Amino acid sequence: MYSTNLERISLDEFQEILSTVELLPSRKFLLNGLSNLIEKLKQKGIVHAAALQKLLKNKKRYPELADELSVSPDYLTVLGREINSYESKPVPLSKLDVFSDTELKLLEMEGLKSTKDLYERGLTPSDRKAMAEELTISQDKIVTALELSDLLRITGVGPVYAKILKEMGINNASSFLEIDSQEAVEGYKRINAAKGYSKVNLSIKDIEYVKRFCQKLDSDIQWN
Repeated sequence: MYSTNLERISLDEFQEILSTVELLPSRKFLLNGLSNLIEKLKQKGIVHAAALQKLLKNKKRYPELADELSVSPDYLTVLGREINSYESKPVPLSKLDVFSDTELKLLEMEGLKSTKDLYERGLTPSDRKAMAEELTISQDKIVTALELSDLLRITGVGPVYAKILKEMGINNASSFLEIDSQEAVEGYKRINAAKGYSKVNLSIKDIEYVKRFCQKLDSDIQWN
C-alpha cells in the first residue's frame, strides 16, 4: 500500500494524536467532547481510523450520523478532513527534480506520472531493471526517484523535506525510523542553513509526529 495504513491507527491512538499535536486553528474544536465521541464510535463497531474514514465518506448521512454521535454535521466534515490528511498524496514525478523533460515524457507514456505510480511499478530490483531497459533511463535515476517516492509516502513529508532527508543519507522510510530524532533535527537545520531549501523550522516534536505515521506504512519495496 502506497499510503499510510489507517487500519493501524486505533481510535484510542487517533484520540491521542488529536489531543497532542498542534491542530490547525479551524480544527481545534474537534477536541470538544472528543472522548465521548470516541466511545460512541466504538459502540458502533468503529475500531480504527480506516473504519472511521469509511463511515464519513457518505456526507448525505451526516445529519443522521451527527444526531447519533451528538455532534454537528460541521464537526463531521472537519473530522473527515483531519482523517483524510493522514493519507499520503501522490506527488508528480516532475517535482522530484530527478528526470529530464524527455525522460518524464517517456515515463508518462508508460502511465508513470506520480510517485505512487513509480512506487507500485518499482517494488523489486527486477521491476526496476526492466523499467530502466524499456525506457532507456538510468537505473540509478529510477532508484533515486523511488527512494524519494518512499520518503514522500510518510505523512508530513513533502518534496523539499524528502530532498533534505536524502542529503542526510536517509534514503527510505525504514531508515527514517532508525535515525535519532535530535540528529534528524540537527541534520535538517544544517543542510537547510547551507542551501536555504525551506523557511520551515522543525522541532523534535515535529519529527516524532512524522515518525508516528511512518510506523503505519507497509514495507513493500525490496531494495536489494
